[in-house]
Amino acid sequence: MKLYDGIGAADQPPASDAGPQSTREQRRAPRAKLRVVADRARVRALVEEGHRLAASFQLERALERFEEASSLDADNEAIVLTMNGLLRKLVPRWHFAMLNDHERNRAFERALEIAIGGSQCTVLDVGSGTGLLSMMAARAGAGAVFTCESVATIARLARRIIAENRLDHHVSVIPKVSTDLVVGRDIPRRADLLVIETVDCGLLGEGILPIVRHAREKLLRREAQIIPGRAKIRFQLLESDAVHRNNFAFEAGGFDVSLFNQVSTKTYFPVRLCAHPHAFLSPVVEAFEFDFERGPLEPRTRTVTVTTKQRGRVHGIAFWFELDLGGGVVLTNAPTNHQNHWMQAVQVFETPIDVERDEDLTVTCRHDDTSIRFSLA
Repeated sequence: MKLYDGIGAADQPPASDAGPQSTREQRRAPRAKLRVVADRARVRALVEEGHRLAASFQLERALERFEEASSLDADNEAIVLTMNGLLRKLVPRWHFAMLNDHERNRAFERALEIAIGGSQCTVLDVGSGTGLLSMMAARAGAGAVFTCESVATIARLARRIIAENRLDHHVSVIPKVSTDLVVGRDIPRRADLLVIETVDCGLLGEGILPIVRHAREKLLRREAQIIPGRAKIRFQLLESDAVHRNNFAFEAGGFDVSLFNQVSTKTYFPVRLCAHPHAFLSPVVEAFEFDFERGPLEPRTRTVTVTTKQRGRVHGIAFWFELDLGGGVVLTNAPTNHQNHWMQAVQVFETPIDVERDEDLTVTCRHDDTSIRFSLA
């Protein structure tokens, strides 16, 4: 697609004998044409560099080039669509579902109101997003709120949103990962309260454990509160051929395609269980409990005995979190909650296991900093 054309001789203004005014306009016209030519050349160069940066996965820098190109050629749809494509890669679409999760929003706001209580405390919000939790903390009466965001594009948007809501004098956005923050340089003092929602459907996938460990050591006062203060992981044995087929394939069109299972997900992935036929073959069992405020938060392994409640085929483990936000406020993505934006976490086994009713199974539960895994014996 040829987006930018130069200016040919046919574009040059004709000679005129219309007098001094026309002569001045004629002198200005070539300069204006030259500026247009220069702008088009600059746009071409920016677009080419943007594509090169995007191809090497330097998405933030690529977006900056396309934004500059758009400022010179605002009506160019190809540039606008390319920018939007980059933004979609930098800002996952789950942000929209999260922002529209009213249960989640109400829970965090209530927890912040209880924890802050108009105390003029200093709040640190890790993972700004739109700045929603920071604005809630400011509205609840926090004296100062500092929030960090690792994606520069999101950080810039958060600043604009916070300013639009006239809270920029209360909330400071820092475009860094929390582990790069230094007290006295990025924030003036240790925080009294940490609010953090870097959790995925399986709780640990966005790195809440190392983030909290670092914050407790480097960024928070010793007696600081954390929202959430605690969390539990609960699980059940899952029978669901439909869910199993979302991660494994053995035959297609009469051909053996089982080698493709080498790229199946080995840990967990999100599933809205109510959208698939399924059955639970065991009662609910607790796998782990985490104390974010005082606990060690190190990797662990534990085994539990699970007794099946009916005959069936165990395709995997379904599990979910319960977040204790303090003050009696609890938030969960349990299978019974069909409304919140988080789905359930599911780990499926390549080879399902047939079980009888009242059969005892040993389940080994393991977690590291960013994942939870289960195995059966």
